[in-house]
Amino acid sequence: MRSVVKASAVVAVVALVTAGCSGSPDDSSSPAPLTEVGVTVKASELPTLTGAFGEQPTIAFPLRPGQSSPSPTPEATDEALELEVEGSEVVETVEDTGTADDAETVEDTGTADDAETVEDTETADDAETVEDTETADDAETADDVSPSPSATPESPYITPPTSLQAQVQEGMEGEGEPVKAGDLVSIDLVLWEWGETEPNASFNTFASGQPVVLPLRTDNSYVLGLARVIVGHKIGSRVLGVIPPSEGQLATYLGIDEGTTLVAAIDLRERFSKDAQAQADAKPTGAATGPKIDGALGGPATVTIPADVAEPTEISTTVIATGTGPVLEDGQQVLVHYSATDWAGKTDGDTWAEGRGPVAVTLSADPYGDGSTLTAFSGLVGLTVGSRVLIITPGQEGSYLAEAIVLDIVAIVEGNAADDAEDTDDAADDADDADDADDADDAAGSEASPDAG
Repeated sequence: MRSVVKASAVVAVVALVTAGCSGSPDDSSSPAPLTEVGVTVKASELPTLTGAFGEQPTIAFPLRPGQSSPSPTPEATDEALELEVEGSEVVETVEDTGTADDAETVEDTGTADDAETVEDTETADDAETVEDTETADDAETADDVSPSPSATPESPYITPPTSLQAQVQEGMEGEGEPVKAGDLVSIDLVLWEWGETEPNASFNTFASGQPVVLPLRTDNSYVLGLARVIVGHKIGSRVLGVIPPSEGQLATYLGIDEGTTLVAAIDLRERFSKDAQAQADAKPTGAATGPKIDGALGGPATVTIPADVAEPTEISTTVIATGTGPVLEDGQQVLVHYSATDWAGKTDGDTWAEGRGPVAVTLSADPYGDGSTLTAFSGLVGLTVGSRVLIITPGQEGSYLAEAIVLDIVAIVEGNAADDAEDTDDAADDADDADDADDADDAAGSEASPDAG
């Protein structure tokens, strides 16, 4: 389904959850089955998180004995003032060294009445400013003023654990079902490199507003560590995970040192079974399709293209059967099953055959906001969960062929707090617009009404 993925707004997420997959889910080359892990180090050796479920947390790392957290560089004080020189006006620079009795150090500003700034050559009447060689009777050496830079200090934090750690945060255990190996889990996720208090910018769903739907499998080395942290915990929980380099290749995916230990804060939002399907009792529409679809509703399907069916020149969406679930809205993330065949008769992806469950896609009715371009998923907006559709996409010469895709809409993935905030803002705007309209109507009605009496 090359053209579908290319057109979607979740390419980065698709890459994360599909890269590194090979063979079937029970491939003998895969690591051992996923099992629940817990904390095997002292609690004092784990980072601490602050923040509510659904909100981006902050992090604090455990310190080595006698160390304190790094603090911002302090602002200048009265003992380190630098005042600007305007015209011929003289300003004093005091740099934690004191003042000679009869002379002041003036740097790059001109000449004081009773003293001059001497830089290795000149002498003031009553005192000398000596840099690196001489000492004035009443002035201090320049060595005290400009000390040599020191080496980069050692990190104040302890070294990270070498084994995988997973801990549900205190008071933040959910009440949903525990997730199992093979499930698909909608999560909010933020990652840090050990010792870095700023999140990794490559992946932060709290900021992006779209959760990740993560398949809990062992055949994707990029997400293996995350999957191990999640398995066994309840939906609605916040889990802290410490992921050492031995637990997959997530650091490699993020483009950082492969020896980096990562820390993850994971909010478990929804659980989906990999066996989830669209509706078996969806209502057929009887629409003509051109390409031929085989397979009963609510189960695996395939599509073939008869030789007399011309290649498409534009994207089209045909509803094969209508489900009774919620209506899909622009910008939502949904789970779908699909099977794609190109115009040469080659299968280009089949989630049913792969046996890994449905995948998440993002709907975009008008990606550029000007009606100029559609995506393969644009036609899903306004349809209902449980439906089956046929999507036809044109090819691009020299790049990829036209495709026919049979697609089942399985479920809607709930948005996170960022989405909810946007929805609230939109609702408030709509309410304001409605109030304005009511006020205008009232004003118009008042002007049109005849005076009583």
